[in-house]
Amino acid sequence: MRIAGIAYLSWKALRHRPFRSLLLIGTIALTLYFPRALQEFIARSEEVLGARARSTPLLIGPRGSSIDLTLNALYFTPQELPPLDYSSYENLARRDLGNTIPIHSRFRSGSSPIVGTSLEYFKLRALSIDTGRSMTRLGDCVIGARLAESKDLKPGDTITSSPENIFDLAGVYPLRMRITGILAPNRTPDDHAIFVDLKTTWIIEGLAHGHQKLSQAEIMGSSRNSAGPILRANASVVEFNEVTEANLGDFHFHGDYGNYPLSSVILAPSDKKHRALALASYQDPVNPQQIVIPATAVEHLANTLFATQRLALVAFSLLGIAALALALMVFLLSFRLREREMRTYAKIGATRLAILCLQGAEVTIIAVAATIIAQIGITLTRAAAPDLLTRLIS
Repeated sequence: MRIAGIAYLSWKALRHRPFRSLLLIGTIALTLYFPRALQEFIARSEEVLGARARSTPLLIGPRGSSIDLTLNALYFTPQELPPLDYSSYENLARRDLGNTIPIHSRFRSGSSPIVGTSLEYFKLRALSIDTGRSMTRLGDCVIGARLAESKDLKPGDTITSSPENIFDLAGVYPLRMRITGILAPNRTPDDHAIFVDLKTTWIIEGLAHGHQKLSQAEIMGSSRNSAGPILRANASVVEFNEVTEANLGDFHFHGDYGNYPLSSVILAPSDKKHRALALASYQDPVNPQQIVIPATAVEHLANTLFATQRLALVAFSLLGIAALALALMVFLLSFRLREREMRTYAKIGATRLAILCLQGAEVTIIAVAATIIAQIGITLTRAAAPDLLTRLIS
């Protein structure tokens, strides 16, 4: 029997039982896919985490978990640590140890983080405006490419912050922000973020607000609402939930700027000497702030991932052995049920070797198809790892 004939008969036999064939291909493909995909995902995640951490020289924030602080600054995860006061950032900037970049990433719009920072952040991350322009005033924002694509947003549109607690009726109004620009894609968490000025995040936090002028008679109500130079507004005063050119001058801040909150501060030291001075400044355990080397924190996280990977690989290996054993049993039972078919082949002149080749060809076709599908899945997993990591972390 020729090879072409063996292949043809094997293909016809597999097509005759499509459900069994597809089930075997899927089982073997998943058995091959999961261990390799896990290895590829963790390896790619380590590369992505390490690259972003190495681009962030030093990080200053409230004392606590260094990994939580690092993930909040690098991936804008929800803040679990107490806030850092703005005066700490000002004191650090006055020491002139290097470039200081404030980060305030407490709020969100849906699932997208709202990041309050300065324009120096865009230089640090090599971010450029692809469409539109940068922020120019309060209430402006620049958004990542993936966010703009998924929400079909463009410059001139608006995006609204999400309230922290929908049941807090007395809380801060959600702020509607004007989109002035869209960043060029760079396959980092910045692609999913909304970047605003620090003062805009403080408006969202309720530390600043704008409202109708209290001199309007229809707002003041009766004369009893005023006492000398002091004006007492009634409940009809409307607080603005959007910054426009018309009401920009009506927004004002309350309290001391030094007490306003930040999440962290990125420090890019000027040289090795300033780096050493910065590291030495935060070694006192009494200091309420800490300094973190993001690359070291990510390395610790990677070690934890590697330990988890080994446990998962053992579990996947055991499951894979069991799945392959079941697939082998299905093949053997299938060949047992087809003994009459094999005897027919023998009667028409097929040798025992040809029959074994026929059976082997069926196994080979299924194994090759499963391997190809598994390899495609592994390739897609590796390509999607950066975006998937961002979604999992944030």
